[in-house]
Amino acid sequence: MRKFGNDSPEFLAFQLGDDEKVYKIPLAASMPISVLVGMGDAAAKGDHETMRYQLEVLKRYMGEDADNLTAGQMGEIFSAWVEESNKQGAEPGEL
Repeated sequence: MRKFGNDSPEFLAFQLGDDEKVYKIPLAASMPISVLVGMGDAAAKGDHETMRYQLEVLKRYMGEDADNLTAGQMGEIFSAWVEESNKQGAEPGEL
């Protein structure tokens, strides 16, 4: 018999500016599939929907602190997330 889901989830951990608070977002292979499907659906609708959905994802893992991010910070976070997810072996664009 096979058992699935025994691996520890992997995260992108990051800080904002000089703040000592550490935020963690699951990498693609550790993220709930419903979130990844939502990302794909948003991407298919265009940049505006992609940005809106990315903000919702960040709110899920950062709480209301996500509301204070700049567009540049959000872009940097998701660029790092994609890069680390690719290293993990999960390419977010293919999920």
